[in-house]
Amino acid sequence: MFNAGPQLLRSFATGIAPLGGTVVVSTGQTDPDEPGPLPANVLARRFVPQPEVLARAALFLTHGGMNSVNEAMRAGVPLLLVPQGADQQMVARRVVELGAGLTMHTQHITKDSVHRLARRLLHEPGFKAAATTLKAAQHRAGGHRRAADELERYAQAAGLVHDPLPLDPSKRG
Repeated sequence: MFNAGPQLLRSFATGIAPLGGTVVVSTGQTDPDEPGPLPANVLARRFVPQPEVLARAALFLTHGGMNSVNEAMRAGVPLLLVPQGADQQMVARRVVELGAGLTMHTQHITKDSVHRLARRLLHEPGFKAAATTLKAAQHRAGGHRRAADELERYAQAAGLVHDPLPLDPSKRG
């Protein structure tokens, strides 16, 4: 979470922990010990390999940054979004519109509110179905390689470059 202090992280962890499984909390700049004692099924670390964790996750609670949301969609994981700035409100709104998640405001976060929304995301099948649909669409779209190819084609068609860019960045000049 972006700007999540110890109390907020504690509310997230203790709200989700009773739902079962292992709860992985990436604390970022907050010391993992600061939220105090957490339930036995909560693993708190400063950083985790997010794509690898998402590949095994049933739910992702995030601030709604574009990279995090794309990684969750690539894994087909429903989201509980707590937007905090920049484009996060817009991203969260779109995830909700597509049926792949729910959103909440920081000022409304309590252990109980997190538990209630996380439970919905885990038990109402429409959220997982929507996330799975978005996963398939993202895979069909071709990912970062196709995006780079499309940008190069556009740049050539617009006359911005005349020769394809070398694959080796050190030779691009």
